[in-house]
Amino acid sequence: MVAAKQTRQDKDISAEPHFSAGRLATGLLAVAMAVVGLLIGVQLKGHYPLEHNFHDEIDSPVLALELSTDVQDLNEVLHTVTPGQAKPDTDAGKAVACLRTNTYEDFFFIPLYTSFLWAFAVLFSAGTRHLAHRAAILAIVILVAAFDCTENFGILRALDAFSLSPSTAKAICWPSGCKWGLFAVALLFTGWILVRSSSLLYSLATRRLLGLAYGAAGILMLIGLMKPHVIELATSVFALLTIINIVGLLGPYIERLFLGAQRPVYVDDFCYRKARMQADVAVYPSPTSGT
Repeated sequence: MVAAKQTRQDKDISAEPHFSAGRLATGLLAVAMAVVGLLIGVQLKGHYPLEHNFHDEIDSPVLALELSTDVQDLNEVLHTVTPGQAKPDTDAGKAVACLRTNTYEDFFFIPLYTSFLWAFAVLFSAGTRHLAHRAAILAIVILVAAFDCTENFGILRALDAFSLSPSTAKAICWPSGCKWGLFAVALLFTGWILVRSSSLLYSLATRRLLGLAYGAAGILMLIGLMKPHVIELATSVFALLTIINIVGLLGPYIERLFLGAQRPVYVDDFCYRKARMQADVAVYPSPTSGT
């Protein structure tokens, strides 16, 4: 009975290949997300002409716009209460045009970051035992995307408005708050998945350290719902984790491509075989072709 249970556990751990389509796709998603995010950030930095002096100690004009709760907050970002009438050659007109472009770009960024959130969590919750985890993270990221799109539509309406009103701000900040709250839940859930995962993609220590980092980013994001400027720190942590995962997920492919590294082979049912003196090591390098 014990041996059979151990055999099932070994199969759950060792059946996962070191290289897989899921790993490669998730790593490439992370690269695409990072590149698009960088381009959007460069565009915003180069074209937003006004001083970064926003409500709640927020530095980013986009985040300040998203979390504006009244007309005064919106005016701090746009420097006008009639954005639909702002002249293109004025600072206010340039700010409106920049933020409109940023919002349209965000519609392309949304499927990238939500797909990465889902794919990464699924990668570390492989196996039939974790179907509920995958369904849960899918539901969360779909809601995140839906609220992000709703927020964007609210922003576009505000930028085209002939007169800003409290309802204009509410149409942006409420879906934005829901987006950030659910984003935090996704990060916390991913951290929990990583801590409990038995995946061979990363070592046990790496999985747990990343799990703690994802949890920290999620907690910071939740704190940001009360202290909005903390959200900027949370997104910076998430960006750093994305870079780390690009290296972790795609590193073995790059190593194999340029250095000719051998792919490790994992012994099925190692504990079961070890007890019967049928195996001595759990992992060994694959034989080099032609030898």
